[in-house]
Amino acid sequence: MKNPLIEKDLNDQPIEKLKEEEDPSITFYKEAFDNFDWNNSGTISTKELQYAMRRGGQNPTDVEVQDLVNKIDDGSGTLDFQDFVLVMSEKSKEVDPETHFKDTFRVFSKDEEGCIPAEEMKFVLKHLPGKVTYKEIDQMIHTVDKNGDGKISFSEFRVMMGAFPMYIPDNPAPKKGKKSEE
Repeated sequence: MKNPLIEKDLNDQPIEKLKEEEDPSITFYKEAFDNFDWNNSGTISTKELQYAMRRGGQNPTDVEVQDLVNKIDDGSGTLDFQDFVLVMSEKSKEVDPETHFKDTFRVFSKDEEGCIPAEEMKFVLKHLPGKVTYKEIDQMIHTVDKNGDGKISFSEFRVMMGAFPMYIPDNPAPKKGKKSEE
């Protein structure tokens, strides 16, 4: 375990301690960590790191986990919650949100139009952990399905996942240096 007065990232750069009020993912990480802290000791085994990371939304390879363990393990074979948050924060920086959106969209987009039928999206959302009502799902789909075709396009999906909308103007400005046809 590290000196609590001097927190450093995995590259030995000083960092500020993260607080739940400042980063809502801390609560999510805490739930993942607590699932593997079987004896409530405030630590988890480095052997359980990969499982805890997956529970926390990451999907590291065995090699990536071993590299992380080599960087953070002080010989005790355990890591505390602050170490876990550090690992998860570092790993989260590596994830390109656009790639994540595209990969997730491809899982659900099975039709040839490259869209997700609203009914399939309803089915998936209803079967996720947590209590989401059909009314909430309908409101979400109605909000993002801008053209009202009953299908979720990739740009609509991105917005539903929390990304900024992709703006494509109806009448794009002509490119400079090219003469317009008259």
